[in-house]
Amino acid sequence: MQPSTLAPTIEEITNRIVASGRITRADERFLLRAATSEQPLSDRDMRQVKHVLDRLKMGLLRVVD
Repeated sequence: MQPSTLAPTIEEITNRIVASGRITRADERFLLRAATSEQPLSDRDMRQVKHVLDRLKMGLLRVVD
């Protein structure tokens, strides 16, 4: 039996954001919560989150609702 994959992974979310050049407020909140969660992220997930947040700070992503 395989685990349920209903919720998208951090990798899927960050790949979609970078590919589209757009981030929703919900995406932004999700990534900020993941980055500051008490449950640690893997090094790979943390790099992906930082990459997206850095692109957001640099103005390379458009925020959409």
